[in-house]
Amino acid sequence: MDGQLREKKCLFCPQISKCRSSLQKRGPDIGSTHEVNVNGYTALFSGNILWTQGERPTGQPYVDRKGNVLLWNGDVYSWNLTMNNSIKDSDTKIISDFLCDGGSMELLMTSIHGPYSIIYYDCEQQVLWVGRDPIGRISLLWNISTNKLIVTSVGHKDIPDLKEVPAIGLFRFDLNACKLVPQLYQWSHTRFDCDYDIPNELQYFKQTCIHHVTNPEDSILQQNDQLNMSELLSHQEFCKNVDSLIHYLSQSVQKRTTINPKACKMCEFKCDHAKIAILFSGGIDSALLSLLASKYVESDEPIDLLNVSFEKPANSNNFECPDRQTCLNTLEELKTLCPTRRWNLIKIDIPNVELQQKRFDTIRHLIYPLKTVLDDSLGCSLWFASRGLGKCNGKSYKTPARVLLSGMGADELLGGYTRYRKILQRHGWQSLNEELDKDFSKIPSRNLGRDNRVCCDHGRQLRTPYLDENFVEFIRGLAPWQRCWPKEPYPINLGEKLLLRLAAFRLGLVNAACLPKRALQFGSRIANKKENGNDISDRL
Repeated sequence: MDGQLREKKCLFCPQISKCRSSLQKRGPDIGSTHEVNVNGYTALFSGNILWTQGERPTGQPYVDRKGNVLLWNGDVYSWNLTMNNSIKDSDTKIISDFLCDGGSMELLMTSIHGPYSIIYYDCEQQVLWVGRDPIGRISLLWNISTNKLIVTSVGHKDIPDLKEVPAIGLFRFDLNACKLVPQLYQWSHTRFDCDYDIPNELQYFKQTCIHHVTNPEDSILQQNDQLNMSELLSHQEFCKNVDSLIHYLSQSVQKRTTINPKACKMCEFKCDHAKIAILFSGGIDSALLSLLASKYVESDEPIDLLNVSFEKPANSNNFECPDRQTCLNTLEELKTLCPTRRWNLIKIDIPNVELQQKRFDTIRHLIYPLKTVLDDSLGCSLWFASRGLGKCNGKSYKTPARVLLSGMGADELLGGYTRYRKILQRHGWQSLNEELDKDFSKIPSRNLGRDNRVCCDHGRQLRTPYLDENFVEFIRGLAPWQRCWPKEPYPINLGEKLLLRLAAFRLGLVNAACLPKRALQFGSRIANKKENGNDISDRL
C-alpha cells in the first residue's frame, strides 16, 4: 500500500494567500489547486503533499471520474474493511475509489486506523465532509460563517476567528442549504454536549474505559508498597500488563518506522541516510521510543536524536539545560543496549535573538489560534527541535529525516503529570480516573493540532506511537492503579507512569526508567517559572 501526507485547504473566499507559504512548507513535494462552482459558491481546493508512503506521491486535490474532490492528509496503517486495491495504490486513490463507487463515508472513516484529516466534496449530493481522526492527531482549522467557509491545515493571525475543528466526529455541510451549518456524525466515545444536529453516532473505540472505580484492594501495591521494579515484574498482576504494553507499543513503532520511503528528504533513490528522527529529551518516553525504533529501522541507517536547548537570558552563549545532560546519559544507555546502531545526537542550541525573530516571523502564526504562555513555550521548543538543525559530533548537521517520532500522549494515558498525585491524595482513585479521561479528551484541542502545525512546518511528518489506536484502547481499558501509583512511598520517578517504567526497565533501560518527568519547556530552559502557563502570552 502506498500513501502520502497531503496538505489541504478548502476555501470559499480569497484568503488562501495568507497561509499558502505555510501549506507549501508542510507539503513541499507536489502542489496544485482545483476550483468548483456549486450553487453560487466558488470552492477552491488546494493540496500540498509530503511524500511519506509508497513508490511515488499522488497529486492532490484528487478528482475522480464523477467530479468528487478529495483532500486527504494522513497515514492509513490498517483498514477494518476489505478494500479493492493493489499494493501500489496510494491511500488517496483507495479512499477516492471507495467513495466514488458508492461507499459510505461513515463506514470508511470508522474503518481506518491511523491519523488523518479529510476534506471531501461529494459532487452528486453537493455536500462537503470535513473531519479529523478520533484522536485528533492531524491539524485542521476552520472559520464558518453564513455564506463563507475556510478549512485549512494551518492558519495565519491575519485570518480572524479560526478555530480547531473539534475531533468529535465527521461534519457534513449541505451546500444546497441557505446557510453553511454542519451536521455532526459524532464519535460515540466523545459524548460531548454540543449544539450540532447529530443524525448518527459512529462507533470507533470499544467501550473499555473504567467508569466506576473502587479502591484497588487486590493490587499487590496495596498489600506491600515497598516493592522495587524487579519485584513488581515478578508478580503476574504487572507482568501481563507490561507484556501487553511492550507488544502494542512495539507494533505501533514498527508501523511508524517502516511505512516510509526508502529515500530521505535529500535523495531521490534509496539511501543510507537517516529516515527517522526522534524528539529526544532523554526521558523515559523518548528513550523507550528510541530503543524500540532501533529494532525496526534498517541496521545500516542512523537514527537522529533531536535535543533542543535555549540560551539563558542572563548568560549569553550558555546553552546548558537539564534535558541536555539527561539526553547524554540516556544516549550512553542506548549505545550499550544497541551497540551496532549509529545514533546521531543533534544538539540544537537556540540564541535568544533567533528565538524572537522566528517566533515573530513564523511560529506565532503556526501556534494560532492558541495563545497561552504554555502554547508559546511548547510551540517554539517543538518548532526548533523538529527543524533538526544543530551540531552532531561538533559539526553542523541538519536531519534529512522525513518522519519525526514524538512521545506525545504518554503522560495523559499513563498518569505522568505530578498534579495527579494531589488529585489522588485529596479525592481518591475515582477522581483520578475521571481526570485521566478528561485529559485524554482534551489532547486534540490542547496539544495535538498545535504540535502538528509547528513540527510539520519543516516538511516532516509527525508520528505519535503512544497515540496508536490499539495502544490507546489497551491502556484506557486498564484501571488507573494499573497504569500508575502516584502516592507515597513511591516517588515521582517511579509512581508516575509506573507501568511504562516497568516496561522500560524490563527492556534494559534501567536508568531511564527511573528518571523523573520534566516538562519540555523547563527541560529546554525556554520557560520562565514565574509565568503562569495558562495566561495569554504577550509574545504571540
